[in-house]
Amino acid sequence: MELALRGVDVEASGRTIVRAVDLTFASGERVALLGPSGAGKSTCLRLLNGLVRPTRGEVSIDGRALTAHDLVALRRRMGWVIQDAALFPHLDVAANVGFVPQLLGWSPERLTARVDEMLGLVGLEAERFRHVMPRTLSGGERQRVGVARALAADPSVLLLDEPFAALDPLLRSELQRDLATVLRRTRSTVVLVTHDVVEALLLADRIVLLEEGAVVADTARAAFLAHPRAHAYAQTSRAAMAVLAEGLA
Repeated sequence: MELALRGVDVEASGRTIVRAVDLTFASGERVALLGPSGAGKSTCLRLLNGLVRPTRGEVSIDGRALTAHDLVALRRRMGWVIQDAALFPHLDVAANVGFVPQLLGWSPERLTARVDEMLGLVGLEAERFRHVMPRTLSGGERQRVGVARALAADPSVLLLDEPFAALDPLLRSELQRDLATVLRRTRSTVVLVTHDVVEALLLADRIVLLEEGAVVADTARAAFLAHPRAHAYAQTSRAAMAVLAEGLA
């Protein structure tokens, strides 16, 4: 599924949140939207599934304006992961993971097999976790379930809104590596919002840098740190690598 923002502005409360954004996300591409808080990253993500409407410009899916699509049906083809996983507290892990496939009318046998497959994919043993309630899970386990739920219906698009920002650094690093492995197995178009350059470099093939609602850099991963607007992020990345190297010495 190809996504596009064409000359998009978003204004709210007299303030421009997103300005003149032109971006295309090719089918199967993995793109990170990187930038500081308030840069417009999450707004761009919400534009892609219709949770935010542009003040000017157009959002399109596979060449058709978003407004021409059935938004309910479209969102069922999109996986969505946010910071706190947002699991349904009254449903066990299996019901959470299988929620969208069940809405799509999958048979019980197919649904059970898919739930078990997805739990295994994110590193959770199905026999142990299938009937566990969300309130008993750790933060990392909840996020893993959230990723499994987002992938369960084999979505055409996977939207990730700072999925690990609320976790401690060690756990965040572990889940980033695990998610990188998962994403290599999916054909979904992936759009990741993050302020963590290491996460962007690990999970995306292309990095878009936003500042004050505008795109200031759009490069392949390998070229990003050499971009003039990425200097501060290059310094951060080098510092992270230096700390890692020192720890391994």
